[in-house]
Amino acid sequence: MYQRILATSITTKLLLAMAAGLVFVILMSLLYYANLVTIRSRLALVESMDDLGVAVGEMRRAEKNLLLYHDRTSADELSAQIEHTREAIRDKAAELIKLEGAGYVEALEHDVSLYAELARSLVTGEAAADGADRLRERGQAVERYSRGIVHAERERIDRMIVASHRTLLFSLVAVLGFGAAAVLVVSRLVVVPLRRIERATREVSEGRFRPIRGIRSRDEIGRLAIAFNHMAERIQRHQDELVRAGRLASLGTLTSGVAHELNNPLNNISMIAQTFVEHYHALTEDERVEYMNEVDRQCERSREIVDNLLDFSRVRGSERTRGDISRLLERSLKLVRNQLDLGNITAVLQTGDELPPVLMNQHQIEQVMVNTFTNAVKAMPRGGTLRVTSGRSADGTCITVTVTDTGVGIPPEILPRIFDPFFTTSEVGGGTGLGLSVSYGIIKDHGGSIDVTSEPGKGSTFVISLPIDEGGASGDRKTQDPGG
Repeated sequence: MYQRILATSITTKLLLAMAAGLVFVILMSLLYYANLVTIRSRLALVESMDDLGVAVGEMRRAEKNLLLYHDRTSADELSAQIEHTREAIRDKAAELIKLEGAGYVEALEHDVSLYAELARSLVTGEAAADGADRLRERGQAVERYSRGIVHAERERIDRMIVASHRTLLFSLVAVLGFGAAAVLVVSRLVVVPLRRIERATREVSEGRFRPIRGIRSRDEIGRLAIAFNHMAERIQRHQDELVRAGRLASLGTLTSGVAHELNNPLNNISMIAQTFVEHYHALTEDERVEYMNEVDRQCERSREIVDNLLDFSRVRGSERTRGDISRLLERSLKLVRNQLDLGNITAVLQTGDELPPVLMNQHQIEQVMVNTFTNAVKAMPRGGTLRVTSGRSADGTCITVTVTDTGVGIPPEILPRIFDPFFTTSEVGGGTGLGLSVSYGIIKDHGGSIDVTSEPGKGSTFVISLPIDEGGASGDRKTQDPGG
């Protein structure tokens, strides 16, 4: 049954809930209407019984006159009122039977007959000494009958009114309860899943492509969640492709710089080899060893340059490990050192001493740093200063990396769009517009943030924040030479 409900569409669920509520309201309305009809009919009966009470009252009034005056006029009046009461009983017999039953009517007629016989014997003088008392007692009994039925029926009506009030109150409570239950059901089946989808959508916009969990319904919401998860998976795949594309673009830029930087140790090795051959016999044994040691140092320098390039270009998984952000910054600056030298740019690296580790994919974060440094180099075509600092955030929960250049800056109208995919101010062939977008996605996926401030003509500042991995330790700051 529950599975069948889960498979029902939202429209059907809402229609069923509305139909159930409508049926309940109709049933309560019919019940209340039936009570009102019954009360109205019984009020009509009570009003009708008032006529019998009036007749009995007139009969008792004539009885008092007879007992007071003992004249023929009073006797005739009492006789007429007794007959009038009998006619009233016969007229109301059907209603009296409906209210109290046939036995009640027979008893009332019997008492009135006895009353009439006592009145006749009192008029003719045949009554006993206590005839007046017996007449008065019988008259009181008839009056109690007539008043009692009205009183009893009024009590019944009062009880029905109270019951109607309770029914109305119960209906209101039931409607409110049903409405609250409907709200809870709609919230569970519609609102809560929609909030999950909204939260997941916000995470996707921030670069975290996590699938939606916990939505088991097979209605429109369930199908929307399935479609969303499929979309998130495809976006994640495309994001990975963009990361690789951005990495290849950065690798192309680095390769040209590394090729130029390799020329220096290669030229040194060539000159040392030529000198060694030309002056071999004139060199002492210690000088020959020194020449070979210098060749080894130049080869080691070349090997380090190539290793850095290979490490940057190597495709790795998305696993994350605890890493030292300061060492990562040093490696990243070494990768762009040739670009800095060619651009006449002075680099200053200032890192925190023994900063807490960061849980990260070091390959991806290194790509972010290299891309940020490369953009800074491009922003300083006439040279300048690149300042890179790292430390704890103000609240102590993150490591912040601040990259400041003294370049041309970013115009205010362009600043909000720099993280948009494929947005670039470079000339055709000068850039893909993916670097900052990919960097933004990587940092967001790590739970961090990347912000930028800029002033045209004075330079730009990028602030990258990454959450601290638990268990790290803090330390003082120190200044290092980025060249090692």
